[in-house]
Amino acid sequence: MRRDPSIHLPGDLFTEILEIVRDPPTYGWPQQVLVLASVCRGWREVAVGTPTLWRYIVAPAYDIRFIALSLERSQQCPLVIEYHTKRPDHSVLYLLAKHSERWEHLSLCIPPSSYPLLSTIKGKVPLLKRLALQATTGDDPQPHQQLSGFEIAPALQYLDLRRFYPDLRQDSSTPWVRLTYLCCQSIELSRLYSLLANTPTLLRLHVSDISHDWPYEQSKNGILTQLKVLSIVDCDLRVIYSLLSRFSNLAELSILIFSDPGQANTGMPVILPHLYRLKIQINGIFPGLVNFLVFEALNLSEMEFSGCYSLEDSDDEHEDRIEENAATGRSHLRFLWNFIQSSRCSLTSLVLHFEVDFPACEMAPLLKALLSLEHLDISVVHMECVPFRAMLPATAVFPKLRRLYLHIPSEAHSIDVINDLIALATSNHILKVWLVDR
Repeated sequence: MRRDPSIHLPGDLFTEILEIVRDPPTYGWPQQVLVLASVCRGWREVAVGTPTLWRYIVAPAYDIRFIALSLERSQQCPLVIEYHTKRPDHSVLYLLAKHSERWEHLSLCIPPSSYPLLSTIKGKVPLLKRLALQATTGDDPQPHQQLSGFEIAPALQYLDLRRFYPDLRQDSSTPWVRLTYLCCQSIELSRLYSLLANTPTLLRLHVSDISHDWPYEQSKNGILTQLKVLSIVDCDLRVIYSLLSRFSNLAELSILIFSDPGQANTGMPVILPHLYRLKIQINGIFPGLVNFLVFEALNLSEMEFSGCYSLEDSDDEHEDRIEENAATGRSHLRFLWNFIQSSRCSLTSLVLHFEVDFPACEMAPLLKALLSLEHLDISVVHMECVPFRAMLPATAVFPKLRRLYLHIPSEAHSIDVINDLIALATSNHILKVWLVDR
């Protein structure tokens, strides 16, 4: 007779342990439930009698019989469902749709041709908090094809539409009044603004590869004051300025540029009076880089910049890459200097991460413009990129600087550079310098 491993544990404590084990859930959790139930009779009784252990449903990894069993044993618990397939089983979709009133988290990746199967759930997702939608490839979407059923979702807080290209039908009379996070990728600006019109409580927005299809004068109408955090990845510069002109109360902004964003006729200047944290990453160089982003942010205090060489140039000849990297580094530093001057900010924290090489003299003008800096973190490919001598004495160049982190590769350095670093570290008694191996 097998000994029950939990014989010395109270039933409620053992159930709590199983709850901790399964949270957060993994793709293989349904299989793990079966393993738990097969350990011994005691474990089986607890597993079968604990509805929350059965609320995670992964399809099509498990057939419809196991899905039906999970739906039965989960009783009335909110459901967490993941269904990713290019060839969905319509009977599974119908079965899941019957329990839509218990959906809490739903991640769906199915062909657009299967969308009509979900039309029956409209007004029947009262518990839905998180929704992630993707459209599978290989299934030609019809023009203006829409996914309906989620128009009325009173509890929806998180909406992820990455790689979702059809239209998500909305009802202007029933906005998503609890939605605080939205992610969109590869759609037109007009469709993005249509979604935003239905999200009066949105706090965080992540957009990627948004195409511009509105005149600037039209796309800047309608200020959204509630948004606090905006992340923009590889978007047209006209899209960037259109978004910034709408979100006047932004507190945090992140912009990643992987290709030429083009140009924009901004008209009226953009002012972000509440912005305090900014992150910018630029890969390579493009025409107009030095002045490509201009806005006023008087309260901006924390900034992080990452500059890399263009991935498209990785196969060039070695000599060409060296010259390209140097030009890229110079352009990135000049952009930073211009931006800080035009924004009229007083930075207290600056993080610089460079994957490109450049002479130390190129960084000196930037650092000398940062009198209010208290925290400086620099990561460079060579120690010789940092103008230590130009930073002397620290009491004059950086009167408020208290922490300096240098991320530098372990390699031989010239004695002059080392002496300059020592002189900098000892020129101000409140300055602490950390050397970190990159």
